[in-house]
Amino acid sequence: MNPFRKPHAVRTPSVGQYVNGEWQEGGYKESTGYFSAQSIKDTQEIEHLAEGRRIDDYRRLYSDDKLQVTNDGAEGEGIQPALVQIEGFWYELTHREPWQNGIVPHYKYYAVRKYDG
Repeated sequence: MNPFRKPHAVRTPSVGQYVNGEWQEGGYKESTGYFSAQSIKDTQEIEHLAEGRRIDDYRRLYSDDKLQVTNDGAEGEGIQPALVQIEGFWYELTHREPWQNGIVPHYKYYAVRKYDG
């Protein structure tokens, strides 16, 4: 295990489905993931992230685990991104970059703090 990665609570969503003609959101499976989390100060690094979201608290995460991100799945499939808890707040995984170079394979994620309401 990588000594720089610390345990964080993870919520992995399941796909929603129609039940008796009504859409039901999928639930979340709770687990623990190991991440190295860093704040992002330079907004140029995250210009490509989705518009229309209230974005003011970004994080860069590194992990061995491949988790769902905002743009996984085809349009309209109802796939939601995984959530990672950092310092008591939930962050939505918005972008994933695979770093599978054979030396230290991992995934780099961009995450944004999730605000309710």
